[in-house]
Amino acid sequence: MKITTKKAYPFRSFYKGKERIAFYVINILGEEPQVTIYSDIVKKVNPEIDSLSIRKSEFENDEFRVREFLEKYLPKNLAEAVFKYARKDLGCKGGFS
Repeated sequence: MKITTKKAYPFRSFYKGKERIAFYVINILGEEPQVTIYSDIVKKVNPEIDSLSIRKSEFENDEFRVREFLEKYLPKNLAEAVFKYARKDLGCKGGFS
């Protein structure tokens, strides 16, 4: 499945063909920036969850767990795309966990 994106700050949408399969919103209010990810795929995996939220510090300090968390609810290639673009849009510093 090839994933394409479109950005309109503070949103980024992820598409499979012409169908939007997920999007996230960057929330800069509060203690630290975070992304909130919305997708029907998440609801199919766990109907009790409407969205996934991940803080900037988690992207910077715990890359492995964030990837694992995303892959639990999203297909691997979509999880990788969300991870890559969320780090970029949040302005995360490079590094490894």
